[in-house]
Amino acid sequence: MTPPPMPLLDLLRDPRAVMPAKAPEAHAEAMLRAHVLGQISRALVARGERAMLVKGAALALTVYPSAAARPMSDVDLLVPPRRERAVIEALAAAGLTVHENRFRPKSRGMLGETQLVARAGEMRLLVEVHGTLDKIVPRPIDVEAVEERAKPAPGLAALLVPSAEDHALLVALHAAGHEFRHELAWIDLELLLRGGLDREILVERAREFRLGTVMFVVLSTLRTLGAASVDPALVRAFDPGPLRRAALAPFYDVGGFPVPRTEAALGVRWVLGQTPLREDLGAWARGLARYAALRVADRLPMR
Repeated sequence: MTPPPMPLLDLLRDPRAVMPAKAPEAHAEAMLRAHVLGQISRALVARGERAMLVKGAALALTVYPSAAARPMSDVDLLVPPRRERAVIEALAAAGLTVHENRFRPKSRGMLGETQLVARAGEMRLLVEVHGTLDKIVPRPIDVEAVEERAKPAPGLAALLVPSAEDHALLVALHAAGHEFRHELAWIDLELLLRGGLDREILVERAREFRLGTVMFVVLSTLRTLGAASVDPALVRAFDPGPLRRAALAPFYDVGGFPVPRTEAALGVRWVLGQTPLREDLGAWARGLARYAALRVADRLPMR
């Protein structure tokens, strides 16, 4: 196992450990995010809409010691699919620029996100509106129910933050889609676990969301790294059984660090690596077939 960076180990193992001091640029970036989040909130209030703030920007406001302590490159919003277009239109009306991928006219809707750019003078910040945090084929996650359980984001009238249990699952889901390569995901999850989430609810919703295998992978590695909030009983609660563990082995060093055994990849290699993480294989196969057909259509000459 490759030794993980010491700051990561310190933050995972010691609840008293503090985030390293941030450079002035981090504070400037936090100020830009605060400005953009206020703009987003006002835009949604004006249209009677709302959205969930998820991952980095939400965690920076809730589980990190300061907004500047959690680095990030964008702001992520999660919205029930039926209201996704209304939220995008509200943000566009407020001055954010929508980025349309002209090379994916047919398949872009299956990527689960729409990118917008917010501007503050010469500075820019990417904002992504998601109907799902899955790539290509959504798991059976009731985003409206997640929204109903969410709480108001601090100081942002139209923005919500998912419950700790839902948020932990969403962070793990996002990490899995990136083959567990993001170091910050380990800290995010440990801080959410430290917040006192309900473990029984976490296990129940992981089964509902078809994320048990994903949670087994992330918790196994957190346990090996000595994370303060992960014990053997919590890992065992998500054990998918010997057959699935065997299917994971060619792609992931479960309990190791780094977790992926292969180089980062897209296309077919990415799909192969995601398959043992999926507990909804029928829906996964059907969704992949649909996506493949749309990608073929993307490449056909436009008439």
